[in-house]
Amino acid sequence: MAQKVVPMETKLRAVFAAGLKGVSVTSVCEDLEISRQTFYKYKRRFEAEGPAGLVERSRRPLSSPGLMAVGLEDEIVRLRKTLPLDNGAQTIAYHLARTGGEVPPVRTIHRALVRRGMVVAQPEKRPRASWRRFEWPRPNDAWQIDATRWALRSGREVWVMDILDDHSRLSIAARVCDGPTGDAAWDAFCDGVSRHGTPAHVMSDNGTCFTGRFLSGGEAAFERDLRTLGVRHLLSSPAHPQTCGKLERWHQTLKKWLRAQPLARTHRDLQSQLDDFADFYNHDRPHRALAGDTPSERWAASQSATPGPPLPAVPNASLHTVQTNNLISWSRHRIAVGPGLAGTQLLVIARGDNLAVFGPTGLIRRLSVDRSRNYQPRT
Repeated sequence: MAQKVVPMETKLRAVFAAGLKGVSVTSVCEDLEISRQTFYKYKRRFEAEGPAGLVERSRRPLSSPGLMAVGLEDEIVRLRKTLPLDNGAQTIAYHLARTGGEVPPVRTIHRALVRRGMVVAQPEKRPRASWRRFEWPRPNDAWQIDATRWALRSGREVWVMDILDDHSRLSIAARVCDGPTGDAAWDAFCDGVSRHGTPAHVMSDNGTCFTGRFLSGGEAAFERDLRTLGVRHLLSSPAHPQTCGKLERWHQTLKKWLRAQPLARTHRDLQSQLDDFADFYNHDRPHRALAGDTPSERWAASQSATPGPPLPAVPNASLHTVQTNNLISWSRHRIAVGPGLAGTQLLVIARGDNLAVFGPTGLIRRLSVDRSRNYQPRT
């Protein structure tokens, strides 16, 4: 409990009243709302030092056995300045533990950083107590895939297609590409599979490189190929990036590291930087969400999940208007439906590449789409 600070006016009234005859100490203390001990303390100080003795004194103890050693505080400051990425109190504690030295509580480390002027207050930040974190139970249970922009030294914009393991936060793949295309997504996925095995699930947003969910007809090549491998594709709700939040946060860490490097001149230079970062991130950087483990340590701690058998295609229904040339457009293909139907709306039910086309009189045709050609004739 904080001690009461006695105003200077009260102290002066107390010491002057002490020199008056017939004045009761008890009544003076009641009037000034101070204790008798306080009254006599200030009386003694005034008699010994005069008015200077009434100045409020520091209540700091003469000794502080629990105070952090200067050498340890200097080491905390050194780590704060030299860690290449995260350098908060929690990360500093992880690095101190790895050296085998004394590890003070995280709050103590934070107070030391504040004391040395190395922390900028951010009162607007969301409190950690409000966070709710979900994690798949095993490595390869689910991968998160997304793409992010970067720029070369010339100013040319490039993209990084990257994948993160949800359970271990292991960087599965990070590949430079010209844009977020289905081919780039599949290239990153195959690169990850070649080194870490095939996952049971893949999580992504609703970009057209990942899904045909919002296109007129069928699956995108990426999700069709996942289904063939038995990998379940999990899509985030629109405008809900939290589904792949771990990868979104990984982008911040990646870009913070890239900004500290010389700007890459070519795709190859940037890919080399990405490979160096992934190696550091996976094997050397303690991760706060993993209680100080590195992603590779968490990955190795349990057996990896595997996919199931190939999955059947999910039926997809869509309406299409017949054009004047007796064709309908479906997933970038032109499908012939026969004469006399121009302007009519037809229902297309697709299960993968197998289509059934229905009109006002019932089934018009069935076909298996040939992905190698745009035009699908009636023959």
